Amino acid sequence: MIQSFAPGEVTPEQAMQIGEELCDRYLKGDYQYVIAVHHDKSHLHCHIIFNNTNLYNGLSFTTEHNQGRKTERAWAELREISDEICKEHGLSLIDPKGKGISYLERLKQQEGKSWKEKLRSRIAEVMLYSRDFMDFLNNCTSAGIEYVYTPKNKYKLKFKLSGDGQQRFTRAETLGEGFTVESITEQIAEIQEKLSAANVTPDMLIEPPKPVVPKTEPKPTQTVTAPTKPKQSAEPNTITEKSETARRKATAEQVEKFFAARRARRQAQLDMLNTSSAKPTEPKPEPSAPTPQPTPTESKAPEKKEDPWKAIRGMGRAKEIIADLEAGGVMSFSELSGFFFNTPHDDDHTTELADLRKKFTAIGTLIEKMKHRDELEPVYKEYQGKSGWSQSRFKKKNAATIENYEATVKYIKEHIKRYAVDGKPPTMLDLLEKSNKLKSKWNRLNVEHTAFLTKRETAKKYTRQVRQYLNEQQMKREREKYKQKKLTQQRKKDTLE
Repeated sequence: MIQSFAPGEVTPEQAMQIGEELCDRYLKGDYQYVIAVHHDKSHLHCHIIFNNTNLYNGLSFTTEHNQGRKTERAWAELREISDEICKEHGLSLIDPKGKGISYLERLKQQEGKSWKEKLRSRIAEVMLYSRDFMDFLNNCTSAGIEYVYTPKNKYKLKFKLSGDGQQRFTRAETLGEGFTVESITEQIAEIQEKLSAANVTPDMLIEPPKPVVPKTEPKPTQTVTAPTKPKQSAEPNTITEKSETARRKATAEQVEKFFAARRARRQAQLDMLNTSSAKPTEPKPEPSAPTPQPTPTESKAPEKKEDPWKAIRGMGRAKEIIADLEAGGVMSFSELSGFFFNTPHDDDHTTELADLRKKFTAIGTLIEKMKHRDELEPVYKEYQGKSGWSQSRFKKKNAATIENYEATVKYIKEHIKRYAVDGKPPTMLDLLEKSNKLKSKWNRLNVEHTAFLTKRETAKKYTRQVRQYLNEQQMKREREKYKQKKLTQQRKKDTLE
């Protein structure tokens, strides 16, 4: 066993003490153990070895504690006991995320022989040049990926590499969270949005793969034996098996070479695209007559930029206030003055965000209802297939399910009309795409709205103070103006006298 701690959390002595507590609680004093604290890594960790034989009854640990279901075995308690001890000592715990991989799978990944890793990589490649989910499925076939798509089943999507050592289909959920139907649809939508923003189509970025046709080798001729010999030579079968294995290996190598070349081409195109977007090419100037060099008298001094905070530079703590306003996103006095009164702002998307949330929430509810209908449909079909007394008895037994199904179907019929596509009711995939588009728009507007709220909250802190200062300055200017007016009148009067 290995018990690890976060860097800098414990000393070697504390690690040894915690390791002893773990062994005492886990082994309950029935088994001998040895603990070694290692500091060869950035974090301290304990290596624990214990004797498999009980000191008192001679039975093995496996026989006594490690039988039955996995959840009932002693190994399942080990992590819980370790976490309890770490909590008691105020140490951090590891939050497990997702499902781990087996030791064999990890070795395959290190050796580059994991078909799951190849499958993930190839699916990610196909997503790059797919326009939507159905186009993705079509491209999978061209890329040497077999699939089974059953939207009504619990596991909707399964994949398999063609001729690459994979014997059975694997569920999309097994490959990770990013390979489910919903996740693939969202990722394709994001990729398309980024490409459209850069005015790039999938065809410009990368060419879809062409199906790899393996080279067929001529079948070996079987040796003809004399009729007097009853036994036939087994050599032709051996040759056939070897040639079949060689053909599969050649096919796999061709596929890998194809995808390697395609990745290199795609990377080069992406680099070119990034370079062109980062450094736009300047148009070549048209040849014109040489312009005379300006004389020193013609040169002008650089114009000074107008101070955006000129109106409030004279107020107390001006530097501190301006720095806080700029940190909150308010970059000028004119922008600050927009928050003096309750005037509408272009970045205030409160109403629009509420409408978008209402729309994709309604679509989400409709999708859940459709899923629920599919779950209840087998029972309802069985009910429809019966008649007479058996139907009445079945309905009485499954009344809640049948009523739930009918209410769900009624809800779907009432709400699905507004999402019709060319007069036809939309599929669950159509609704999911529409919901994703609305969510993408909501996310985009929410960024602007959040920035606006930050500006507004920052401006509110100083609105009253700034307005008071501006009013004082205005009154000061009015008094000065009135004073100058009186002085002018007095001078005129003195002149006349």
